[in-house]
Amino acid sequence: MDRNKTTKPVSNYDRYISTNSGRSLLREHSLTEVATWRILGEDPNCDFGGSHHQPVLGYRVGQLSDVIREAVELEQFWKWGSGGNIEKITIYPANPDAAKKVIELKNRRAELELQLKKVNDELGDR
Repeated sequence: MDRNKTTKPVSNYDRYISTNSGRSLLREHSLTEVATWRILGEDPNCDFGGSHHQPVLGYRVGQLSDVIREAVELEQFWKWGSGGNIEKITIYPANPDAAKKVIELKNRRAELELQLKKVNDELGDR
């Protein structure tokens, strides 16, 4: 082995795409796919015990390769070696009519429950 040879450091980008999470992401999405992505940091608890969570580090809209390059440099993306996750998400616009409809249906249900109670009271034990 030549001791004078230096090894090129592996970039965080290359490191991530070689992890299980990175390989899984690239099986489902191409590096050129443009979407909205959620970036999750690595679970800081690598043990089997205790609570587990991946902190949300942010959301990005753009080409996956660019999102990966940014995500892997975020402070909490790496905690103990495996790295966090990047997930494609869909954001739906708010529908102000939906909330109004839910309130109307809840009010209607309350009215019907009251009517049903009155009918049950009239029937008694018959």
